[in-house]
Amino acid sequence: MHDTILQLFGITILVPAEAKQLSLAALIGLFIGIERAWRHKVASLRTFSMLSAGSCLFAIVSVRGSNDVAALHDTTRIAAQIVAGVGFLGGGVIFKTANRVEGITTAAMIWLTAAIGVACGFNLIDLAVWSYLIWFAVNFGSITLHRFIDRLQGRTPPAPVETTKPA
Repeated sequence: MHDTILQLFGITILVPAEAKQLSLAALIGLFIGIERAWRHKVASLRTFSMLSAGSCLFAIVSVRGSNDVAALHDTTRIAAQIVAGVGFLGGGVIFKTANRVEGITTAAMIWLTAAIGVACGFNLIDLAVWSYLIWFAVNFGSITLHRFIDRLQGRTPPAPVETTKPA
């Protein structure tokens, strides 16, 4: 990969070769965040986009850092710390009430989004895109399956929560 030089309004801008990886990671994170925003979740568009792009950047830095130093480094060490750190972050969105546990889906999606970002950072673009496509199919397929199971068991889906808008 090669860096690209852009001329914009007489200003020379150096675009690193990894900008494509970062952009794709942010875009996939944004797409995952759209689903969360649609469901009115606090962690949504910006959260998932930044999470994926940040994980991608950590992976890029770990690869570049090992290439720039004469000593051998393990490029997977930073990725392993991303898994631990994001697991902690995901744990922070899980809440237990008297009869419910909420936030588990968001926590799992945070973890997956970070993994997609790492895949982009290690330039495994095809794997990152396929991971998103599989998430998309599973996520929306499971909604239909849940409705089908509820119907088989004679349960009615919960009524949508109505919110009143202040006047």
